[in-house]
Amino acid sequence: MVVIQGPRFSTRAESRWFRSAGSDVINMTQYPEAVLARELGICYAGLAQITDYDTGLEGDTSVEPVTMEAAFAVLEASVEQTRHLLMNAIPAIPETASCACAEGLAGEPLA
Repeated sequence: MVVIQGPRFSTRAESRWFRSAGSDVINMTQYPEAVLARELGICYAGLAQITDYDTGLEGDTSVEPVTMEAAFAVLEASVEQTRHLLMNAIPAIPETASCACAEGLAGEPLA
């Protein structure tokens, strides 16, 4: 997985470069947030949505080129499913954490 700043689409050159480096997924979120939460001792869970194939599949006629409209259509189609997931997941979060998240980086080497 490669993490890029978004929201944006990769160029064809970027996609080829990411693929040549062995990346199968391009992610515009999760990594910076997860690291910061860990450093601050905050419990964290991510929810991600795959919206498109990027531009890395040129030549594959079964995959249409990515457009903003197509990515937004995927998001729109998943609104109810995401709402249902969150309405069930949020009440299941315990009021008292039973994890070590609050310890942050305490005791971990800084190297």
